[in-house]
Amino acid sequence: MAERRLSSAERRAQLVGIARDVIATEGTDALTLAYLASRAGISKPVVYDHFSSRSALLLSLYQDFDQRHLADLHAALAHTPPDLRQRVEAIATAHVACIVSQGVELSGVAAALAGTPALDEAKRESERRYVDICRHAIRSADGGADLSEEAAIAFVGAADALGYAAARETISPELARSTITTLLLSLVEASG
Repeated sequence: MAERRLSSAERRAQLVGIARDVIATEGTDALTLAYLASRAGISKPVVYDHFSSRSALLLSLYQDFDQRHLADLHAALAHTPPDLRQRVEAIATAHVACIVSQGVELSGVAAALAGTPALDEAKRESERRYVDICRHAIRSADGGADLSEEAAIAFVGAADALGYAAARETISPELARSTITTLLLSLVEASG
């Protein structure tokens, strides 16, 4: 029986999955479009149909991480009662879990794209969406609570740093979660 040909979306998802695996097992430097084609068992032109360059592939990986992070956050918040502390704990837990599960790959992708305008724009857009979700969760738990713009910047920076420390096993995930919770609660109170 002939093997079914993948749709464009299925092929792209397959290539992103293989690229994540290459980064996780061999590092970001090992990921080239030619190597990706070889690992996928397809010709280089097929890879180029989906990604015009290595940077385009890396940016796709970053966007894939971002989509999974936001989906995890939405799922965590959907199962959390509208209580401010519980919402903040859910945000902290989802943040640390995402970075711990994707930290090695994500940091390699971000490092490989460092300084590119496309990554800078993707990061800004990602952080804006993430903060909007967090602010909505906080406001829906306590109508008088919110995060100011500067508080949101401080929260994202600290949460990322603590999440990466947990991913590197410098601190425990539990300590990262509890510290993010404490920080976010204090920032919400300060801006509310």
